[in-house]
Amino acid sequence: MGELALRDNVSGNVNILETFLANNPSIQYIRLQWIDFSGCLMVRVATKSFALSLGRKGSGITIASPILTSTTIDNTLRVENLDMGEDEIFPDWSSLKVCYYAPKHAVAMCFVKEGGMVNGRGFQRCPRSRLREICSSTKQNHGVEFLMGAEVEFFIFDDSTGTPTPIDTVPNIFAAASINNNYLPILEEIVESIQDAGIEVRQFHTEGSPGFFEISTEPLPPVQSADALVYCHEAIRNICRKHGLRGTVFPKPFEKFSRVGSHYHLSMSPVDKHESFLAGMLEHWTALAAFYMPNYDSHLRLKLNEKVCWSLDNRSATHRKMRDGYWELRGVDGTANPYLTLMAILTAGMIGFEKEKRLTMEDPKQFFMEGLDDEEAEKFGITNEMPTSLKAALECLDAAQELKEALGPDLVGGYLKVKRQEEDAFGKLTGSERRKLSMKIF
Repeated sequence: MGELALRDNVSGNVNILETFLANNPSIQYIRLQWIDFSGCLMVRVATKSFALSLGRKGSGITIASPILTSTTIDNTLRVENLDMGEDEIFPDWSSLKVCYYAPKHAVAMCFVKEGGMVNGRGFQRCPRSRLREICSSTKQNHGVEFLMGAEVEFFIFDDSTGTPTPIDTVPNIFAAASINNNYLPILEEIVESIQDAGIEVRQFHTEGSPGFFEISTEPLPPVQSADALVYCHEAIRNICRKHGLRGTVFPKPFEKFSRVGSHYHLSMSPVDKHESFLAGMLEHWTALAAFYMPNYDSHLRLKLNEKVCWSLDNRSATHRKMRDGYWELRGVDGTANPYLTLMAILTAGMIGFEKEKRLTMEDPKQFFMEGLDDEEAEKFGITNEMPTSLKAALECLDAAQELKEALGPDLVGGYLKVKRQEEDAFGKLTGSERRKLSMKIF
């Protein structure tokens, strides 16, 4: 899709904004949000009158360039990447939701146009623009559509003493005793905030450690699903804070307790060539880890010698097949930029789809708490092992020429620069220092 087409359609109809504000007269502020390449949620808070002005003019907000790639999680400014130009953020009014976790506030997710990108490529490194683009092109060119639901895992903890400590709940997974306590109203408030915003929740439950919970959502088209995931994370963080606690989706917040994931449930329709789509995902899964496990400590979630494999209704596989054209992707964690991650996963799958790649890997048909040994894995055509560090994942991405070409050298190159600087900086910190820093963001 050309830049002109993107520019003309990024914000949608201003009538959506006007109707929204008329139906929600208490709203005084609109949070204009986007996620950068480090995975940080960024925001400009617009007054109602300024938002209406933007909508009626069809204009964006100018902002320092390059806003997607200039900082890392530790707030290090990448001076060598600064430019004289300006970027612009354009709110997508169709994404408007009331912030039920923040009185008087609503939120709209934004597209980012980078002023330094020439030849009509201003939106081509914007994760949300690119996710919308691939969904549009797959539907137009192949009649294929996708849905994605999420399992949102998180810890609720208390850091009032200076030492983060999970709230004291019964650790048994699914046990009624684990929610029969004073914290149940907080969980209910989080779920109701999410549902009131129009995001359907299926269920919530405990996950097998003190203060560890999961909320699962109904599937939505990919862009809307990523928007919903951002909203869920903000609802968890804000409502916990309201009650004097903290919420985190960081993958390994505590040494002694469970690891936190954010499994994606991805389905495609029609299911023709679903095996080719899966073959594309599997072939590039180690490179994709740079996107779906992007934190220095993301890899602490991995099993020993974990292999990339699929298996029917098997929760020990990286790709749990539920039925033809429907998979649970178990590697993703909550530090991932959901737009960038989904865009990259769909791109890898469509490489397999368009090139009609054969699914040569067989279902091992066994549950494994630790990874399969090499000899056993080879019998099933399972050859790739999960990268065990952020550095290794970035190297896999850099070496994946087919995937890099499909994603675009500008996007991949910019992402690699940000994450390599982040990996270098975080490698000099202790585990507790990394956790403290990341848990402020995630």
